[in-house]
Amino acid sequence: MDKATLVAAMRQTAEAKPTKVDVPKWGTVFVRALTVEEVEEQSNDTESKDKNRVARGACRLICDEKGNRLFDPKSEEDVKLLASQPWSLLHKVIKASEEEVQGNPAGASS
Repeated sequence: MDKATLVAAMRQTAEAKPTKVDVPKWGTVFVRALTVEEVEEQSNDTESKDKNRVARGACRLICDEKGNRLFDPKSEEDVKLLASQPWSLLHKVIKASEEEVQGNPAGASS
């Protein structure tokens, strides 16, 4: 593969559409794959022993149907809201984002 082909493929993956997730009691939620930059931000949360790192990570995943974040990982109010949610519901959202990265979006809406 030459560079131009690889660059074209990378541009397409950078513009991936969000995955729809049906979450009991919440309805339809959209998630997107994290970018490398966001993973690095998440790593900083982990290294600082932030007790709300999972909630901050979820803030980075949950988006609208166009891929725009709905929650701000720097907003204590947003983080507190996500941290107070039942693990089973938030885990479903996180799992759907991971399955999207692995190329298995079908598991996202189960």
